[in-house]
Amino acid sequence: MYEKKSGIIKYYFDEWGLNKNIGTFSWLLHRLTGMILALYLFAHIIVVSSGLWGPESFNTWLKVVQTPLTHFLEIFLLACIALHLLNGLRIILTDLLFVTKQHKAIFWVAGAIFVLFMIVTLSVFLPRVFSH
Repeated sequence: MYEKKSGIIKYYFDEWGLNKNIGTFSWLLHRLTGMILALYLFAHIIVVSSGLWGPESFNTWLKVVQTPLTHFLEIFLLACIALHLLNGLRIILTDLLFVTKQHKAIFWVAGAIFVLFMIVTLSVFLPRVFSH
């Protein structure tokens, strides 16, 4: 019988230990990027809604988020968005087109698209990070 483990991180490590395959890795990656994007959404709402308290408040928040660190984190955010998007499309393809036997190949194609996307992203964003 499977015991309930304490801690969400331990649960995910245990899951990876039980099923070391591309499907489990993809599932963990999708969960992780989804949680990161949800956390980002809350921070984004706080910054944008600060405009409700006037331009001074909004400008103060913009100064906080316009740093080299946050520009670097934007690259990480774009990576999370791309991974989540491509994995979601992979899930849709395998589920709706009934190509579950080809899910590994689709995973690697999505990985190649992600690498190309990140090469373009890094070439655009890294000069911004180091220009400040």
